[in-house]
Amino acid sequence: MKRGKRQVPYKKWLQTFSKKAVAIILAVSLMDLQLSYVLAFLGKDQIAETLSSEIASVIIGVMLGYFMKALFETFFEKREERLNRSSNMEENEEE
Repeated sequence: MKRGKRQVPYKKWLQTFSKKAVAIILAVSLMDLQLSYVLAFLGKDQIAETLSSEIASVIIGVMLGYFMKALFETFFEKREERLNRSSNMEENEEE
């Protein structure tokens, strides 16, 4: 174990990693989307149109995947909290 560094729990690291990864993918995709305008300005209309549609589909796919992951993750986390709370209440009532 290294000294001076905090150990980040795996679940927390994974959440922040996926947020960072999605943010980086989104930023790079938006920059690439701007490049299609440069191509269109240079007269490469067909390439610019194809590039724009591909990048847009990548952005939509990545964001939808991340949103679905976050939705299910939150849903099951809250469900587990409710189940733990109800089981704790039942144990307290039995005592």
